Amino acid sequence: YYLFELQETVVVGLPSMLMAQDKWTEDFLPAIQVNRFSELLPTSGEGSRGGQVKRAIQFKNGVALRFMAAGGSDKQKAGYTTRIVAITETDGMDTPGETSREADPIEQIEGRTLAYGEAKRIYLECTASIETGRIWQEITNGTNSRIARPCPHCGEYVTPEREHLVGWQEAESELEAAEKGHWTCPACSHAWTDEDRRSSSASSVLVHRGQKVLANGQIVGDLPPTKTLGFRWSAIDNPFATTAALAAGEWKAEREADRENAEKKRRQFIWCLPWIPPEIEISPLTVEAVSSRSGGLKKGRVPEYCIGIAGGIDTGKK
Repeated sequence: YYLFELQETVVVGLPSMLMAQDKWTEDFLPAIQVNRFSELLPTSGEGSRGGQVKRAIQFKNGVALRFMAAGGSDKQKAGYTTRIVAITETDGMDTPGETSREADPIEQIEGRTLAYGEAKRIYLECTASIETGRIWQEITNGTNSRIARPCPHCGEYVTPEREHLVGWQEAESELEAAEKGHWTCPACSHAWTDEDRRSSSASSVLVHRGQKVLANGQIVGDLPPTKTLGFRWSAIDNPFATTAALAAGEWKAEREADRENAEKKRRQFIWCLPWIPPEIEISPLTVEAVSSRSGGLKKGRVPEYCIGIAGGIDTGKK
């Protein structure tokens, strides 16, 4: 849309430049080849004729698709301006590099849009990692919108979640779980057929934080005081994931040898929810946790009350 309809250069942020080639050959190029803008594809330079993508794709209409990686130097990101930024795998880029003197890679890439003020557009997408991850914070601190659909039985606009996929819990086998699994309405608890699920999706609406949907589909309530549209979709919204497959997956996850890993996979990749680690006595090692334990002592200075110094070496062995 931006490259060809509006003819504007776009910066794509990603964790590593190794991803740039895959993004171009598997996502962007096939989509361009089958539409009316295929004539604007480059015939020389990066990305043309199977050529390696190292930095940017230059199109014949004069605009470019510029890739910026988290691992690049601060100077590589600083010398470029754009109105449009799109970042993939966001949670893999929200920490500054060890040698960086500037903000984290996301802030650096977003900084390329500052010259455009209110006209800038920044897109972030990612699998939800943990609650403190960048993408989940952007969603919840933004509009925190949800996809609501009308129940074919009671007419209420609802957002079915994981707990509304039922029937598989009492199954004795994976096949029985697939057969008995079904969705229920969060409002009236009526069971949904696959046709109910399909038909309700055609009338789905996006409801922002603090708003609600009336039975006639009208959305009421004020818009949240934010400039960030943040939303997620879940298994109920994925037409490629059948109810039977979802139910069977839940049944199998309950019986995995590594239950914790199975639960993490279901939450993050199926239900689009952040992983909540089990409560343990030790504190997770985060920047905030380490900073809160730091004192005011200068490097190389030993306070007068010190009676000894201990040193340790991590040999990396288990």
